Amino acid sequence: AVHALLPSRRRFAAQNFAQVTGLPADDPHVERLVRACFRHFGRYMAEALHLQSWDTETVLDRVEVEGGDNFEVAADHGRGIVFVSGHMGSTEVAASLAVLRGYRIRAVTETLPTGWLMDWIVRTRQAMGITLTSADGAGLGLIRTLRRGGMVAMVIDAGIERAGSIPVEFFGRPTLFPQGPARLARLTGAPLVFGLAVRRPRGLFKAYVCPPLLPDRDLPADEDIARLTQAVARTFEGFVRRYPAQWYAFRRIWPDA
Repeated sequence: AVHALLPSRRRFAAQNFAQVTGLPADDPHVERLVRACFRHFGRYMAEALHLQSWDTETVLDRVEVEGGDNFEVAADHGRGIVFVSGHMGSTEVAASLAVLRGYRIRAVTETLPTGWLMDWIVRTRQAMGITLTSADGAGLGLIRTLRRGGMVAMVIDAGIERAGSIPVEFFGRPTLFPQGPARLARLTGAPLVFGLAVRRPRGLFKAYVCPPLLPDRDLPADEDIARLTQAVARTFEGFVRRYPAQWYAFRRIWPDA
């Protein structure tokens, strides 16, 4: 139903999957990917409701984790963690793994709309130990969170219309990714950790936590921020190649798409 009712999102997804596959946007394989993407997004919305009833044992039974020790490796630096992910798989499951390790998470989102649905989302995230923060004017609060050893969560595939972005190469084409995660890491010395959780058959998930990326104070700030952002883009690209249908590619990602 959503696939039929949101033609602009459907069009963006087709354009983005055309870039990923190297096929025309109207190719049957691209159309199958678009439909699969919408189905996965429907499952994600259901999970966002259902996960509230999961206890620790349920999470551990359903989720296989690769690289979980990388949270501890990053935490050993004593600067907090900038956790970076994309609109992919199940962000609720990925966040629950960090919460189970004792992290209080401040998640940066776009300007928060008002209304009963957004109020419910904010309350359920708070119950999980996740505080949603609007990107507008969030800087000092994020720095305080990291200085207390907390975790700041941000997304990398915000779309080219998002302010505060810098050039990167993604799937061999130039585009723009937000510089916020790398700039925050550079400013505070906190390591960047990329992670996500993807859906597997029979209600199971696999979570990936990648090795931390560290800012390099010997480099000029802009060069270091560009280096870190490109490294995150390259890591995210690898996961999109492996699980393309689980990327919720509903935004304009490439300027020339």
